Amino acid sequence: MMGIWKKSCVALNRTCEPGWGRLVAGLLALGLLLAGGCAPLRPPVEGLPAVDALTLMKNLEAQGRRFHSLQGTASLRVVSGEEEQNVKQVLLIQRPDLFRAEVLGLFGQPVVTVAAADDRLSALVPGESAFYTGPATPENLYRLVRFPLELRELLQFVFCDVPLLPGYSGLVEVDEGLYSMRRHAQDGREQRLYFDRQKQLRQVSYSSDGMELLRVEYRTVRPEDGLPQQIYMSLPAVDMELELIWRDVRVNAEIPAIRFRLTPPAGVQIRNLP
Repeated sequence: MMGIWKKSCVALNRTCEPGWGRLVAGLLALGLLLAGGCAPLRPPVEGLPAVDALTLMKNLEAQGRRFHSLQGTASLRVVSGEEEQNVKQVLLIQRPDLFRAEVLGLFGQPVVTVAAADDRLSALVPGESAFYTGPATPENLYRLVRFPLELRELLQFVFCDVPLLPGYSGLVEVDEGLYSMRRHAQDGREQRLYFDRQKQLRQVSYSSDGMELLRVEYRTVRPEDGLPQQIYMSLPAVDMELELIWRDVRVNAEIPAIRFRLTPPAGVQIRNLP
């Protein structure tokens, strides 16, 4: 599987620009959020009231800045080729790149604990009496918890703070009952954003030269605060799908920094990650 993953990284990085993350760097380059002005209102279509692009962009910015930390239990389903895994875990995440996951066993005991802070990733596996440590690369994050993105990028999507391509046409269309907008770059990359009637982001996709590389769907959004509770990701280039469902979550609570750092207990074997 990792061989396929590395080949996909090479394909994605052909469109990357300097200074961005290792995996989807140039694809997800941040652009001017409100550049291009305000497009004229379009008449209502399919029962949706008219809305302008500037309003959607302002709502997206507000939605993405609403949360700085999340903690709770979550279910994760990963489909890779013909293999499927389902795990329950306790997740703690905090901007910009603090992460902790406790993968739970059949009786609720942690079978793997993973933490990331200061670009360092550590994992305790009690069943192996092993402690893994190494750089917080996308490959290492995938090895341990099956998340196939750079950590900062992953957290952006979980917080619904999606990176934006720079090109901004200002045109709002209606597609299958959702507001739709396109952003693009001169090298053939394109991003599509879909919003619901409440102007909440429900889907974003990234493609290059007509080939979809990443699609993220916010299938369930908590009405009281806009928190995405069910997040689906599709990465066709690596034949992978993920679905994250929050079961019980607290938002914006202060999480002690020590929770994101692991130290090897006595008697375990320390193994270095590449």
